[in-house]
Amino acid sequence: MNFDYTDAGVAQGRASQERAKENPNTFGTDSGVDSVKQVTSLDKPKQRMAGQMGNRIMEYLQNPDEQARTDSWMDMFGMSNEGKQFNQAKLGGAAGGGMQ
Repeated sequence: MNFDYTDAGVAQGRASQERAKENPNTFGTDSGVDSVKQVTSLDKPKQRMAGQMGNRIMEYLQNPDEQARTDSWMDMFGMSNEGKQFNQAKLGGAAGGGMQ
């Protein structure tokens, strides 16, 4: 009989064995497993989102339709009551303005 185990599966099994030695599970488990650690990122791209420019700003800078949509939203927000309060606070005009 030939078993075909992945490196990630073996590493996770060894880590579970070590944790069980240190802290034996005496109460209960979640679906028969005391802890689950995701070793792969299934729903995230393989690029880092942190840094000086994230995906959102890059999309804004490179896509004219997205830029127009965002600018339109910002204009409409600036005309709302909340937008006016936000812009006043941003400019320092809300100090002592009586808004609560």
